[in-house]
Amino acid sequence: MEDCVFCQIVQGKTDTKLEKETDNLVVFRDINPQAAIHLLIVPKKHIKDLGEVDDKVWKEIKDVAVLIARDRSAKGFRLIHNSGDAASIPHMQIHFLADITPERAA
Repeated sequence: MEDCVFCQIVQGKTDTKLEKETDNLVVFRDINPQAAIHLLIVPKKHIKDLGEVDDKVWKEIKDVAVLIARDRSAKGFRLIHNSGDAASIPHMQIHFLADITPERAA
């Protein structure tokens, strides 16, 4: 989708620095972080919500999240997904949050 900012990031049309890239995913920093480590795990294919994600991509999301946590020496982490009207961008995204301060945990 040409007007989707995440598709533009995937296609390299922005100056967004990728933290990690796999065959099916890109990972980059959230522009409004809610934790010391707040990354977005985004499928390269334009997928609107969870119902469109196949098992291979789900496994890759899990594996990438575990690798990020290990690489960043995170004490623990959360994976958050917003769908439907709760999503500000209609492209499936998983928020990886780690080292969350108490005031941000609420």
